[in-house]
Amino acid sequence: MTLDELKTRLNLLPPLPDPHLPAHAYPAAVLMPVLQTGQGLELILTRRSRHLRNHPGQVSFPGGRVESTDTSLWHTAVRESWEEIGLLPELCQPLAQLQAQYTISDFALTPFLGLIEGSPEFKLNPGEVDELFQVPLEYLLDLRHHLLFYANRQGQRHQVVFIRWRGVWIWGITAAIIHQLAQQIAR
Repeated sequence: MTLDELKTRLNLLPPLPDPHLPAHAYPAAVLMPVLQTGQGLELILTRRSRHLRNHPGQVSFPGGRVESTDTSLWHTAVRESWEEIGLLPELCQPLAQLQAQYTISDFALTPFLGLIEGSPEFKLNPGEVDELFQVPLEYLLDLRHHLLFYANRQGQRHQVVFIRWRGVWIWGITAAIIHQLAQQIAR
């Protein structure tokens, strides 16, 4: 998929209904950084530091909770990307805002797909991130790579998505966000 194809598909996205998130949920945002490389479009993912209290060692997007100084959810996503992986905010161009999702850790999480311009030099914050890696966007958007399971939690049935990439399992809210995007822009 080329950048122009991605932009065309994103422009055709129908508006999503309000997900009716709990009022007590903490607002948060993540950046789904897309990098244009010689091999095509790649999505940047991180592995959370193994010593973190919440979701240690899980694959994630850079992002976090809204702070009082943030002017918007986009600002939160970009600020957190700077803090976690050293991505300069001026290199980030917003492509799309996806529907917010409620996480098991009580966040109303808004994902932003963002194009990263140039060839950034990432600097990982070891207190938050153990690893950064890139996965071809076309691979992640191919629904044939998405394994769907269902689990009961607190009396409700929940879908859990797993995506395997070179021995790494992407799951939880990160895989759910990728799955949501893949479903929306599937041909």
